[in-house]
Amino acid sequence: MGVSVAVSPGCPAPKAPEVPGFFVLGVDGMDPDILARLMAEGRMPHFQELATNGSFHRLGTSTPPQSPVAWSNFVTGLDPGGHGIFDFVHRDPKTYMPISSATPPVDDPGTAVEVGGFYLPVDAPVPENNRSGTAFWDRLHAVGVDVEVYRIPGNYPPTPSDAKVLAGMGTVDMRGGYGVYTWYTDQPVPNKEKLKGDIQLVSASDEDLDGTPETVRGVLRGPPDFFHLAPGQLPRDADYLTASVTVTLDPEHDVALVDVGGNRTVVAEGGWSDWVPVTYDALPAGMMPLEGMVRFYAKELRPGFALYASPVNIDPNAPAQPISTPDEFSADIGALLGRYYTQGMPEETNALKDRIFDDNDYQAQVGLVESDTANMLDVALLRFKPGSMSFMYLSNIDLQCHMLWRHGDPKHPNAPVHPAYEADAAVDHADDIEGYYEHVDALLGTVQARLPAGTTLVVMSDHGFQPYRREVNLNAWLRDQGYLVLKDGKTEGHIATGDVDWSKTRAYGLGFNGLYLNLVGRESQGIVSAADAEALRAELSAKLLAFADGPDRVVLRVDRAEQVYHGARVGEAPDLVVGYDRGFGCSDESTLGEVEAAVLKDNTSRWSGNHLMAPEVVPGVLLSNQKIKGEGHELADVTATILSHFGVAAPDITGQSFLSP
Repeated sequence: MGVSVAVSPGCPAPKAPEVPGFFVLGVDGMDPDILARLMAEGRMPHFQELATNGSFHRLGTSTPPQSPVAWSNFVTGLDPGGHGIFDFVHRDPKTYMPISSATPPVDDPGTAVEVGGFYLPVDAPVPENNRSGTAFWDRLHAVGVDVEVYRIPGNYPPTPSDAKVLAGMGTVDMRGGYGVYTWYTDQPVPNKEKLKGDIQLVSASDEDLDGTPETVRGVLRGPPDFFHLAPGQLPRDADYLTASVTVTLDPEHDVALVDVGGNRTVVAEGGWSDWVPVTYDALPAGMMPLEGMVRFYAKELRPGFALYASPVNIDPNAPAQPISTPDEFSADIGALLGRYYTQGMPEETNALKDRIFDDNDYQAQVGLVESDTANMLDVALLRFKPGSMSFMYLSNIDLQCHMLWRHGDPKHPNAPVHPAYEADAAVDHADDIEGYYEHVDALLGTVQARLPAGTTLVVMSDHGFQPYRREVNLNAWLRDQGYLVLKDGKTEGHIATGDVDWSKTRAYGLGFNGLYLNLVGRESQGIVSAADAEALRAELSAKLLAFADGPDRVVLRVDRAEQVYHGARVGEAPDLVVGYDRGFGCSDESTLGEVEAAVLKDNTSRWSGNHLMAPEVVPGVLLSNQKIKGEGHELADVTATILSHFGVAAPDITGQSFLSP
C-alpha cells in the first residue's frame, strides 16, 4: 500500500523506505527501430544484454511528441492538460504573438525608479516555470528518498524543491536566450541578420608597430543591461553588457592568446580552449558582478581570421541565476567535475545550421559535450547509494539525429537521398548517428558495472525519430484554404508584424503542431463564435487529413484538445494538434507565425531529422533489467513505476507501474 504525500519545500524529509535503489537513464530521441537494428548487428552489446536479461519495449510518446511536452509528462505523470506544456512555442491570445512555453507571459513588467540613468527595480516579476503538477522528485523526497536529477529538460527556471535537481533543456545562456554564439571574422558573412549568432567583422592591426598585424579586437555580449532598460523594454543589440575580447596572434606559430575581460587562454588553430571565466558588471564599481564562462575555437588564425566563441554559459560554480535546487547543487557538481556546459542544449546546432561550422567542427564540439556528459554520469554514479533514486539525461542522440540525418537515413536503409544531402561531407559522416548510439551503449555499460546490486535500472527515451524531408507552412495552407486572410491583398506576411486581417481570419497556426481558432472572447479580435467552433474544427480536421503532397499524405492525425488532454489547463491548449506523417513537419517560419508563398517545399536545412509528427510514428524506447509487464506503456507509466517502487501513492497521475511490486 502506498502513502499519499504533501510536498512542502523546506520541511525535513521523513526516513526513507527500505527498498533497493532505482536509476533511470533518459536518452533523448533514441529510436526503437534504429536501436533494434544496431543490437542485431552486434554494435550495442550492453543494450543487447539488458534486453536479453531484462526487457525491451516501445514507449508511447506525448501528443505532440516534442521534448518539453514529453519530459513534462514524465516529470509529473500528467498529460499536457494537467501540466500545461503543449509545445515549444505557445501563443498570447491577447496579442497573437508566439511566446516560450517555459515561462508564463508577464502581464505586469513591474516598476522601477530612475536614478542617474539607472532603472532601480521596485517590484520586478520573478520568472516562474510554466509547468504545473508535482514533480516525481518532490514526491520521493517527501517520503525520505535521497533523489538526484541531472539535466532534466523543462525545469528552468527550477521549480521550488528540496530535492537535488540540475536543470537541462530550456536553461538559458547569459544573454537570456537558448544559445547565441559569437563569430569573429575578417570575411563578410552573407545574410548575417538571419543567423543565430552575433557576427562581428574584425581585422588584425599592428598595435606594437613592428610591421606585423597581430591584434584583433571585439566584444563578447553577455546579459541584458537591465538597469538601463525601463520595465518591460526589450533589449536591442546595444543593450547588452559586454566584455572586451583581445586576440594576440603569435608571429611564428598558429596559436593565439585570447584575453576576455582580463582572463586569458591560449588556443591553437583548429583547437578549442577550456572554459574561460568572464565577469559582467551590472552596476558600477563591481557592486553586482555576473559570472559566466565561454569557450573559444580557432577555426583559422592566418591568413584569414575566424574565431568562434560559445554562447556565454552560466557559471555553475557561481550561477548568476538559479539553475538547480538547492542553489548550491550546481556548484557541488562543479566541485567534482570542474566547469561544465549549463546551456540547456549545449550542442552547437545553430552554428552548423548557419554554415559557420562544417560537420568536422560540429563533431569536435559535440565531443566536448560528450566528455561533459560522461564525467557528469561518473558524478551521478559516485553519489548514488543503495536505496536512492537518480535520473541522468543524455542529449546527444536527439540533436545528432536532427543535424546529421541528411548524410544517410539510419532508420530506412533504402530511403531516397535527403534534400539536404551533402555528398562530400557524407563520405566521412554517413555513419555518425550510429556512432553516437554506440557511445550511449558504452555509457550504459558503465552504469551496469557500477550500480549497487539489486538496483532497478530503466533506460527510456521521450520519442523516436523520422526523416524530415518536406517543410509545411501551415499558415500558408490556411491562407490558401481561406481560413487566414492577410491585409491589403498580400500573399505573404507575418502575424508578428501586423499583416493578418483578424476581422476575416478564422484560424491560424503557432507552434510546431498547434492550430488555433480565432475565437470570440478568447482571442482579442476573435470572430469565431462558440456555436460555430466545433463545426469549424471538424471542417479543418477533414481537410488536413485529406492534405496530400503528390501520393503522400501530409497529416496522419488531427487531435481535438479535449479528447487527448485531461486536467485544469486543457483550455490553454491549441484547438487542434496537427500530427504530421513521416517525412513532414511544420516549418520554422510557420511555427513563429510567418505566412510564406509556398505551402510545401523541400527541407534543405541541415536540421534534417525530426520527431514533431504524429506520436505513433515516433515511439520511444523502454528497457529495464527487470521484466516489464504488459505492452503499450507510455511516459507516465515510467513515473508511476518509480513512485510505486518506493511505495508512494499518486492517484492524480495517469500512469500505471509496469514492474511487479
